[in-house]
Amino acid sequence: MSKTPQENTDSATPATMGQAQTPSRDWRQDWMKELPTLRFPQAADTHFPLIRPALLEKLKRENPQAYEKIKADIDFMDYELLRLFRDRDYEAKKQQNRYRLFQLGFLILAALATMIGSFQALSLANAPDWMPIWAFVETIVALLATFLATISGRESPMPIWLNNRRRAEQMRREYFRFLMNMPPYDKLDGYERKIELSRRAADINRGVFPEEPTVL
Repeated sequence: MSKTPQENTDSATPATMGQAQTPSRDWRQDWMKELPTLRFPQAADTHFPLIRPALLEKLKRENPQAYEKIKADIDFMDYELLRLFRDRDYEAKKQQNRYRLFQLGFLILAALATMIGSFQALSLANAPDWMPIWAFVETIVALLATFLATISGRESPMPIWLNNRRRAEQMRREYFRFLMNMPPYDKLDGYERKIELSRRAADINRGVFPEEPTVL
């Protein structure tokens, strides 16, 4: 049985909003969970964590001093970075869902058009009186395909999905880079370290990606 990100201790797949909203006892296979839905959540989960609370509780028991430092960093990033990550991650999942809905719609319409074409061929040989009816149905399918192509092309979800996913994943990296005190945060202390995180998070949110720091 599949597990949610909060329960799964072995999965290497990064947690996202869509996974976080999946019930823990879900009979569906992983590929079924990736199918698009017409009832996508209306807003981002404002309590979505990047680190499971169970891990923090374990750290608190085993190393209280390290826990206090990490907890302080997490509390600071909850507003400065994590809220931005949640928004970008939610928008990425939303646009991904839209893109898959459009593609599924095209597949269904293509299958219907093929099936109706087969019925037309059979009717031409065996029931010519049905030809106008099948032609009318084929016209409706063609109009639906045109409508779907129009609304999907007006604001294509794929570039929006990829753009937001890139920003979200860059923020995820920045989140753990800050917690682990990796460059550029390793040489900064106090408020300077926090200001650097805020600046880099704001830049990433705007689509301006900071230079990758070096460990050398």
